[in-house]
Amino acid sequence: MKTKHNLKLIEGKFIPSEAAKVLSGLISYKINYHQMELFSNEERFGKDISNSKKRIEELKAVTGSLKKIIDFTSDKGQILQLNCAVEIIILDRK
Repeated sequence: MKTKHNLKLIEGKFIPSEAAKVLSGLISYKINYHQMELFSNEERFGKDISNSKKRIEELKAVTGSLKKIIDFTSDKGQILQLNCAVEIIILDRK
């Protein structure tokens, strides 16, 4: 049996600098999480770390894209609508 939940994480209008703070904080947390996973898995357990390395690079690319959006919208005095949902699916163990 599988159960699904949808939660609103972020919903609102922000000036670009506020949007940057919110989104940069989330991205930074995720990068830090994967860096800790890299250290833990590689140093302590000798596990494959390619997934965490790949995800860190993807998140760094997102950071670059976010900066471009923030810079572009800041120059024009625009407001950003942020909507971020989290989908949680509870699966039975196999």
